[in-house]
Amino acid sequence: MPDHPLTFVYAALAAIVTGVLAAIATRVQLLPDVIDLSLIPTGAGLGSLLLVGYGALRRFEHERIGRLALLGTLVGGVTTAAGVLIAWIVEVLS
Repeated sequence: MPDHPLTFVYAALAAIVTGVLAAIATRVQLLPDVIDLSLIPTGAGLGSLLLVGYGALRRFEHERIGRLALLGTLVGGVTTAAGVLIAWIVEVLS
């Protein structure tokens, strides 16, 4: 692993951009339906990546970064699930 934390952050940002672009491409049918992105695991992973990147930039200890990864997974998954639920309710009520 490189010594400089920005290398890790750049890789995390590239992964986030790739995930977002793949989700958009799937939604607008640029990619076939065979490629299925589950929203909740994707949101959980993105939340984890964001908090781990934050911890790396702040140079937290390894144990604290591990706890941030777990928290990011939980927060990202719950936030995505809430967003999906709200979108479903809006769709049903309209």
